[in-house]
Amino acid sequence: MRKILLPLLLISVGFVACKKETEDISEIAKGNKFFPTEIGKCIVYDYDSTYWNDQLGEELHFRGQFRYTVVDTFRDNAGRMSYAINVQRRKNDTDPYRPDDVIYVTPTEDHVEMKQKNLTFLKMVFPVNNGKSWNGNAMIPLGDADYAEFDNDKWQYTYSNFDTEFDPGNNLYLHTVTVNQIDDALNNPDIDSSAYAYRNYSREIYAYNVGMVYRERIYWVFQPKVGGSGGSGKRKGYGVVLIAVENN
Repeated sequence: MRKILLPLLLISVGFVACKKETEDISEIAKGNKFFPTEIGKCIVYDYDSTYWNDQLGEELHFRGQFRYTVVDTFRDNAGRMSYAINVQRRKNDTDPYRPDDVIYVTPTEDHVEMKQKNLTFLKMVFPVNNGKSWNGNAMIPLGDADYAEFDNDKWQYTYSNFDTEFDPGNNLYLHTVTVNQIDDALNNPDIDSSAYAYRNYSREIYAYNVGMVYRERIYWVFQPKVGGSGGSGKRKGYGVVLIAVENN
């Protein structure tokens, strides 16, 4: 595996330089190679996460590494070929990896479905082109308090920056596409602590023949103490940044 440097779904040392290559843009636009799923495919991420604990009034920070590895295939209930991806975590690059999660991915001719923690996301649709939009959360039930972060009509997955270079700070990827998912906010408790506030943001970047190389996700809500809301007057939620630092 090639190694690199940075923070997010990882901590490794080294540098990987992408070779300049000529690709037929029509082939790239087909899209399926932005989410490769062959057995043995592996990506390591640095992660940098923040948790806002409203009861303790604390902002907690964590860093470490995730390793995503495609380990198996199976047929889903509709008979479609699907893939199991093991997710392992460690605090730093000297610790052993430990099991953290399993993700299930079903690629089709025109889209990619991903199931994680019992939620199914429509991660990508094909072909890829700037401005193309879709409801990536269409299979997530609304009206459930457990999924409140997805119960927002501003969720609209949209492609941008198709076939552009992207460098997360550790490596230059020549052919990438950005999936903008949501960018919504109401009020700012640092300015007005008497008003209800929230932040909901999500963006992912995929590299050709690699997979997801960057993810940023922020979700928090703020219930003020004043006005009889019974709020804590502190943020509650999380934020995470993932940066690919190693892949095969």
